[in-house]
Amino acid sequence: MLLGTLNKPTGVTGTHAVFDIRLCSSFRFPAESILLVCLRLIKYLRTRGLLIEAMVNRGKPSSDCLPCRKRKLRCDLDNKGCSQCQRAKLLCHGYRDPNQLTIRDETYSTKQKALARKTLANPAKPTALQLGWDVRARQAFFSDYIFGFSRSYDVLAALYKRASSLGHLSASVDAVSLAFLSSQSNTASLRHLANERYVVALQRVGHALRMPDFSATDETLQSVLLLDLYEKMVNRDHQSSMAWTTHVLGAVSLVKNCRNRIMTSYISRRLATRLVVTLTISCGAARMRVPNTLIALREDLSSHVDNAKWDFTGLVVHVVNLQADLHNCRFTYSSEVAERAKDIDDRFAELERTLPPSWIPRRIFLPGNPLLFGHYYDIYLDHFVTQVRNAIRTVRMMLNDMVLKHSPGDVSVPRYDAAIAISEIAGQICAAIPQFILPGVRPDNQVPFSPLQKLQCYTLIAPLYIAGQLSTDHGLRDWVIHSLEYMAEVGVMKTAKDVADILRATPDMDYWIIYSMLGSYALAA
Repeated sequence: MLLGTLNKPTGVTGTHAVFDIRLCSSFRFPAESILLVCLRLIKYLRTRGLLIEAMVNRGKPSSDCLPCRKRKLRCDLDNKGCSQCQRAKLLCHGYRDPNQLTIRDETYSTKQKALARKTLANPAKPTALQLGWDVRARQAFFSDYIFGFSRSYDVLAALYKRASSLGHLSASVDAVSLAFLSSQSNTASLRHLANERYVVALQRVGHALRMPDFSATDETLQSVLLLDLYEKMVNRDHQSSMAWTTHVLGAVSLVKNCRNRIMTSYISRRLATRLVVTLTISCGAARMRVPNTLIALREDLSSHVDNAKWDFTGLVVHVVNLQADLHNCRFTYSSEVAERAKDIDDRFAELERTLPPSWIPRRIFLPGNPLLFGHYYDIYLDHFVTQVRNAIRTVRMMLNDMVLKHSPGDVSVPRYDAAIAISEIAGQICAAIPQFILPGVRPDNQVPFSPLQKLQCYTLIAPLYIAGQLSTDHGLRDWVIHSLEYMAEVGVMKTAKDVADILRATPDMDYWIIYSMLGSYALAA
């Protein structure tokens, strides 16, 4: 099809002819296509040296003077000044330059218009794939929490890999992943989406529990534990602590019905071990005694589990029961509380003396740094070891506080020893903090905090609170508040600021309320 004609030269400039390119009037294609054809033809002529300048004919220009053109009036074309301008007392420029009336270089402008029309007609494809929130949440949950931070969900990946995408485990992972991402980003829309996925997961888990072939599987037990994890991440009000035990108590019933199978499977034992730990802590937050069925399950698992954290949680059972009995007024004499607390604290002190040598910190001296309490800080093997050691210290501070409050007034030695222990333990907690907030001490330490660093610092907030709460050293309390505010500002950790404000305004607030507000063991390794 003939698109246009290349007419004879209309003039000669140097050694190059000037051609007049005209489009056929019968051409019936979109204007942008016509312009692109012209541009391609011009490019073709340029590459062969046949074209130096490309001018686009915009039709016959008006010969009126500039003021008349702007005012859209008919000009009488008087060279000395048109009558329209004279009446309006305007400076008349007369006729325009004849060259402007003859030709104008509009190549660049026309090219830009053609390209703009083409862009609108064919919008560019996105350069990167836009992933949905579910996918991004799962990626963050597995990379940052499961593989980077936690030591308690090492069997989840294997179970999730073989699970159905429409099953209850996939739904539970989606719910807890969105809850995790919303807690890290503090996004309300993600919390709403996580709640929707949680409802779906509850329905699917409930359906599986009603089917005998699926109710006692590892996949079902893992789903129940994930739903419990979701509750800890989302419901951080201490008044919800009684509801926290709903899922884990149901999981205990599952384990009780298939105890023999669980003891012969590594994955099952790992899940049961996690269940024992979570329910023990949930009972502590709810001020209730640990059920006998859980104690029996723990005894069955003890022959298969041998590590410091397991020994620690075994002693925590006695602390939880002591606090539950105290809360329910089951003691006749206050001195009985002090005696039991002192006995349990001695067992924790013995546990600390038998910890592996790799759990002993390396002390670094660095005077004059405001992020240090004193002139040194301690570096531990990793955040898991730091967390367990600080957990031991936290419980020991609780026990020694009981000794202080419940020892008879005429008995000075236990009270003195308890006060000394609280002071020493608080200092040990403070020495364990800088390793995670000082830039460069660990590979993940950054400014602002990296995702893993933020999770590591979450495990420090509760121990910092009890150290500042129970210590009589006002300088230590001020340093704790400063450290929490530093985490809040540099790490974008709103919860750290909330705890700092509580410690400043109401330092007598119960530790378990703070622990619940922080998400309990949900953000613990």
